[in-house]
Amino acid sequence: MPSTARPHIFVATHHKSGTVWMITTFLRIAKANGFAFIHLNTGESGWNIRPDKLEYLEEQRAIVESQSDLPAIVFDFHSAIPDLAACKADRGAYGIHLIRDPRDMLISAVRFHLVSGEQWLHEPNPHFSGQTYQQKLQSMSTLEDQLKFEIDHHMGWTIRKMHAFNRQDVFRDVKYEDMIVDTDMMLFHQLLVGMGFVGTELVRSLGAYWQSSVFGQMKEAAESGTHKHIRNSRPQQWKTLLRPEALELIQGAFEKEILGLGYELG
Repeated sequence: MPSTARPHIFVATHHKSGTVWMITTFLRIAKANGFAFIHLNTGESGWNIRPDKLEYLEEQRAIVESQSDLPAIVFDFHSAIPDLAACKADRGAYGIHLIRDPRDMLISAVRFHLVSGEQWLHEPNPHFSGQTYQQKLQSMSTLEDQLKFEIDHHMGWTIRKMHAFNRQDVFRDVKYEDMIVDTDMMLFHQLLVGMGFVGTELVRSLGAYWQSSVFGQMKEAAESGTHKHIRNSRPQQWKTLLRPEALELIQGAFEKEILGLGYELG
């Protein structure tokens, strides 16, 4: 390995934890700095995680490393990161793992799944008597029932996986709530330095972050209410949107996860 070869950069997110924001940001960062971008969800459909993810990563890494000493940005929106032992030994790795308060994730999921056009939401499911995920969710008349449905299905899996994420001595947990108020971009600057960005890479990458953020260039689109992914980006929505019975339902299901991820019970 050439001595100038730099460690790769890994970004792990979860559904409704800022995934679209981060993938947009890091795609722009890769383009601005001439870094390769490896999307570990390539070939996946909906919630089906490819079983050969480690092999795919190593194939892509070999291609990248044969062409450049620059780092690649490796992204996974299910945070299904394979064993990075070989990468750590060969090249080194830095990573961030974006987490979010499970209560706000559930609120965001209900809001999004009720109207989204994502394909998996519109596939008839025999477990729902032939209804689609979206149709089943829409058939429920109360927010509590909708939250319970999400807890019992994809979002319950997502929250438990977020809590159990293996950081592999590579990843730093970063709270969505801290990122979304990072209007002076000091936190993101610190993260970039920690991931090995230097010099004008920092300037270009901060510009990419500003372009993708609701407090930056995306502010008008976010406030219009018409963006398909941005409904309400504020932190701690649960404090004003959840009735006591809904809060009790969520915290009863995920007390360990809420506390373990560094949040407080309401």
